[in-house]
Amino acid sequence: MNKQEKYRLPVGGTAVLLALLLVLASVPAAHAHVRVEVGPYVVVVGWLAEPPVVGERNSLTVEITEDGQPVENAAATLNAELKYGAESFRANLTPTAVPGLYTVDIFPTVRGQYAVRLFGSLAETAVDETIEPEEVFPAANIQFPEPMPDARELQREVTALQAELQTMRTLTYGALAVSAVALLLAGVLLFKRR
Repeated sequence: MNKQEKYRLPVGGTAVLLALLLVLASVPAAHAHVRVEVGPYVVVVGWLAEPPVVGERNSLTVEITEDGQPVENAAATLNAELKYGAESFRANLTPTAVPGLYTVDIFPTVRGQYAVRLFGSLAETAVDETIEPEEVFPAANIQFPEPMPDARELQREVTALQAELQTMRTLTYGALAVSAVALLLAGVLLFKRR
């Protein structure tokens, strides 16, 4: 077998390879940054440190351009609100040294999907967009050699233990009260017998 025959695809193999490549090319790529158009502006939102991890300080980045040129001073007229489920808080868009690039500092404490709502205006264009960048995942996914305990899970366990402790206290006080009544009755019965 010569070198050329060694790498030759079997009959029909070329068609299968081409079909596979077409299927892979048609699958949309996962993007960590999300791009939206607002009038003549393009807004791209993502995480500064990717992938975003629970318990690690991070920043959402907001890049704003118009016709490919960076938009400066957007922080003066554009507001940001971070959202997670029903929770939300207002945040400041902080300009960076890169023109048209702003950050929103965040310390994600829960895994899952966060969103940033940008509202206000860019020049004469009204803005009210909610954008969901890449999900935040648990730190245990990258901790090595052993994952640290999850703070939320520990809090649930502490709360459950506190509830059990309160139940035990209540039962103990009830048992003491019953014991006291029993001793009192035993004392009364002994006194009557004498």
